[in-house]
This record gives sequence, structure tokens and C-alpha cells, in this order.
Amino acid sequence: MYAIVQSGGHQYRVAVGATVDVELLDAAPGDGITMDQVLLIGGEGPRVGTPFVEGAAVRATVVGETKGEKLVVYKYKPKNRYKIKSGHRQRFTRLKIDAIDV
Repeated sequence: MYAIVQSGGHQYRVAVGATVDVELLDAAPGDGITMDQVLLIGGEGPRVGTPFVEGAAVRATVVGETKGEKLVVYKYKPKNRYKIKSGHRQRFTRLKIDAIDV
């Protein structure tokens, strides 16, 4: 059984026991999170929500925070001696999926 959940404007495919990196949440490691914006429950008989599946929720535990890969941003304008190089690393919250409640 798997589910498609929405968190932070992104959609993630989750299954029980899997870990997933979502947008940064205001939660400490060890906290329990309940995501009730479930778009689809997959398995033998898939259930599709309009837009969300009623009564469905995904329970997860916060494992910790991580950072994504570094993105290099380079700005350049010819003939003006304008060059700027900077970088960015997005912060994520790592969740371990405990259960999918239907």
C-alpha cells in the first residue's frame, strides 16, 4: 500500500517504513506528524480524492533535518565587469512513515 500526500506545495509518494525529505517543518526530532492532505491511496483498490481522500491520513515521525545539494548561481553581464557567484542549499525535514490510515 502506498499514498500520495501533499506537503509544502509538493507531492510525495510514501509507503510504510520509507523515509522521505519534505520542505522544512517546524518540528523537533522524535515528534509525530500527521499529514491529512492525502491525494491518492494506492494498492489493490486505489482511491482517488477530489482533491483529498476523506478520512485518510499518514502518520510519520521526524528523524531530523538535512540539506539538499548545493546549487551554484552565477550572474554575468558582458562588457560591464559584473560577475557574481553564490550558492544555495535547501533545508529539508526527513520523515519516517509509520502508518497509512484509511
